[in-house]
Amino acid sequence: IPLLDLVVEHAGEQRVDEIVIGMAHRGRLNVLANVMEKKLEEIFAAFEDETPESLLGRGDVKYHLGYSSDRVAPNGHPLHLSLAFNPSHLEWVNPVVEGRVRAKQERRGDRERKRVLPLLIHGDAAVAGQGIVQETINLGALRGYATGGTLHIVLNNQIGFTTVWEDSRSTRYCTDVMRMLGCPIFHVNGEDPEAVAQVVKVAVAFRQRYARDVVIDLYCYRRYGHNEADEPRFTQPVMYAAIDANPSVRQVYIDKLVALGSVSEQRAVEIEGARRAVLEAALQRTRGAKLEPPVYAMQGLWAGYRGGRDADCPEVDTGVSEDRLRDLLTRAGQVPDGFRVHPKLARLLDTRLEQRDGKRPIDWGTAETLAYAS
Repeated sequence: IPLLDLVVEHAGEQRVDEIVIGMAHRGRLNVLANVMEKKLEEIFAAFEDETPESLLGRGDVKYHLGYSSDRVAPNGHPLHLSLAFNPSHLEWVNPVVEGRVRAKQERRGDRERKRVLPLLIHGDAAVAGQGIVQETINLGALRGYATGGTLHIVLNNQIGFTTVWEDSRSTRYCTDVMRMLGCPIFHVNGEDPEAVAQVVKVAVAFRQRYARDVVIDLYCYRRYGHNEADEPRFTQPVMYAAIDANPSVRQVYIDKLVALGSVSEQRAVEIEGARRAVLEAALQRTRGAKLEPPVYAMQGLWAGYRGGRDADCPEVDTGVSEDRLRDLLTRAGQVPDGFRVHPKLARLLDTRLEQRDGKRPIDWGTAETLAYAS
């Protein structure tokens, strides 16, 4: 979470206007609350499930839902954050994020691709094992798909459910698949918050300067099991004996700050207590209140969209005048002065002019050309 918060801070310094985030389901609620700043009451309401009728026709597990919000970076620069909706299928959200970013850049006229930043959060097992990762990054540098570089963050907990890395990939690093891009890959110790902070600053600056992908491989560990039913001490007893003996990252950093005289033990306890009080108060306000979760989807530019079954949607007049179509076909059949046309292409252009004059029927190819042109 501090890493993502620093991304927002440094992106603001680099005058980024939007960040589009793609991630899996685990850790999502933490991101929603502490990065996207979604109201705690709305998150708790999804657990309480007091108003199931409000989700009729649009229900999904809370770990799949997207969100957007506006934040202000410490330097005063405003940013719009979007968290993409996703299924539980790991990494499938990646091309969705890239497509959204490209569309936002086109709409903004962002030819340098510096104002909208794609941020993808991967797992170590999934980034090495899911083919959609390679497919997406391979498209990322092509001019038809480029988004000016993606910031990749790999939460490398050195295990995939119950599978250790030696049994799940053929490379030393899970990020070796990214080497096909020739982009920088930072391997950083997740137990060293200050090293992480330094890497984030360099990574964001690199992306903005060179319009290239950049990868942060965050080495960490999973303190609990893959899910509620998983007991990792059955399958990885040695690994989890070491984890159990290791104090939390928070405690390690508190000890460091106390040793430096930056904070006292008492102050650290007060900060934790204050945060827990905020969470508890939000939970109590939620219970029994029957809060109906607001609908955040289909707002803004999508506000006028009318979807649903075809039978329920009114017909939309998409017609174009005959004079307009004739003019478009005239242009589609013209050759710029001084341009030497391939003989076969010349016949195709002549055919379009004949279609314009009614001498030939309109075929699918010409119909598509007219659809794009109009």
